[in-house]
Amino acid sequence: MKKSKQAKSQQWVAPAAVGGVVGVGSALATMLLLSFAAPVSVAIGLALGAGSALMFTPLAPKPIEIAGRVAPTTVEESLSEVARSTDQLDLALSRLESRPLWHNSVLDEKLHRLVDGTRSLARMPELRDRAVMDGAIQMLYTLATDYLPTIVNLAIENDRMHSTFSGQKSRQQVEQNIAELEPQADVLGEVLDRIETDIVRGTTHSVHEHAEFLKARFQEVGTESVLNLNNPMTPGTE
Repeated sequence: MKKSKQAKSQQWVAPAAVGGVVGVGSALATMLLLSFAAPVSVAIGLALGAGSALMFTPLAPKPIEIAGRVAPTTVEESLSEVARSTDQLDLALSRLESRPLWHNSVLDEKLHRLVDGTRSLARMPELRDRAVMDGAIQMLYTLATDYLPTIVNLAIENDRMHSTFSGQKSRQQVEQNIAELEPQADVLGEVLDRIETDIVRGTTHSVHEHAEFLKARFQEVGTESVLNLNNPMTPGTE
């Protein structure tokens, strides 16, 4: 089970505690041992405390590279790429979920479930034993190397803006941007369920049929897709 909002908040207890202890300790030391004036001691304590807290603050993840990949031609290559990409996505999400922006958001949890679901389906013997690539394998590859990284990169960019902006309205806009990405993740969850149903039933849809399904669902929920649904095996955004 992924981290709850309370658990996310708790990740910031250590940096805050370290900063507080260092700040107070530095202020008292400069005032009592060095006989600095109280205002000077407090200023020094604040500076040292803030610096110490930043040292323990979780680092922001770097954007995931999407464009430029050559689409694989075999089942083994495709599923290996799915495994590699989902591991990379997990690392990025583990850093995102401990950042301040995510305390009141469930997007990172939705994305974690998608990554886990994509990885689990790619490990199914029913897929790994297939002789040729089909729509299920191709869509799992596209999810892992294009669609999910696209949404995660948008989350990373918004997280960067949130940590940079100081104005309340600007931060609220970023938080709204994140909220608008949640339906994107929900629709991707639907196509993942569709692929799993196909595997269980022994049926299949082409990768383009899966893409058309996504287009229809985005229209039905009234959300414009941020994904390149026209060329599902070609990484990159529209």
